[in-house]
Amino acid sequence: MKWAAFTFAGVALIGLGVAAYFAPYVSAELFPWLEPHTIVDPAPAKLARGRMVDDYFAVQYLGANTYAIGEPRYYQQNYAYLILGEKRAILFDSGSGTRDISGVVAFITHLPVTVIVSHLHFDHLGGVTPFDHVAMIDLPQTRADVSGGWFTPTRYEYLGLFDRRKPPSIRVSEWLKPGATIDLGGRTLTVLSTPGHTPTSVALFDPAKKWLFIGDFIYPTTLYAFLPGASLSAYQATAERLLRTLPPDTILWTAHCCRVGEGIAAPWLDMANLRDLDRALTGIRAWKAQPTGLYPWRYPVDSEMTLAAGFPWNNP
Repeated sequence: MKWAAFTFAGVALIGLGVAAYFAPYVSAELFPWLEPHTIVDPAPAKLARGRMVDDYFAVQYLGANTYAIGEPRYYQQNYAYLILGEKRAILFDSGSGTRDISGVVAFITHLPVTVIVSHLHFDHLGGVTPFDHVAMIDLPQTRADVSGGWFTPTRYEYLGLFDRRKPPSIRVSEWLKPGATIDLGGRTLTVLSTPGHTPTSVALFDPAKKWLFIGDFIYPTTLYAFLPGASLSAYQATAERLLRTLPPDTILWTAHCCRVGEGIAAPWLDMANLRDLDRALTGIRAWKAQPTGLYPWRYPVDSEMTLAAGFPWNNP
């Protein structure tokens, strides 16, 4: 009996060690069961800004020929951005794919539209298939996902298992190097590589407006820095580079709602929030910050954000 107990305890400890080592992947696989969720809220959305264009999508005009397209009834409350020039338009993120966003885009503009996703997670890439022209950041990791002319993200790049969805296969029309300039006609955007949340994350900077469209790198509520591919050192290196190179009055248009006390509206932050994130990362990486929770560990950032991180060996 003692040997059986010792054997069971040894196997359990080994199992716990393996689970801890591969925690980002284990938590991703278990997410649908550990955190069951209603994908679409049956209740009507109550917007603080913008208007509903049907029973699902919200459209908010930001000025300067730019629209935020939200999914306020989707459980993650995603926002994508339609950025218009005189000759072409960029759709930054394609929505979750829970409903087809292309009709809303066509309602707003007749310009040719190129989709660029901030990263490859399902809630940003999921709505891409109705679009003919897709641009992708040109990195070794993204090039590796091409086979037979089709781009297909891997299971843990896409994470569609959260909503039980399979990765799409798409044709990439345009590869964009980090630092590339996109000419929309009378308006230019700069492509920035912003690893941290994922290795292939992208932001678009509008130098004339001093707007940065930044996806999931930073947003109000809880930042996810514990999923497969996340890296705290990359997070901080990107934050410090943006703080060093962008104007101090840059506005950050982010991908998930909502700001504290603001209600449902296109979520934004500023460079002060980015400095707060940089300070929080310094404390976390120096083991000076005190987390709460078992997994992920949660750290306060400021009044708008907390950061959820994995164990040090999971996302160094």
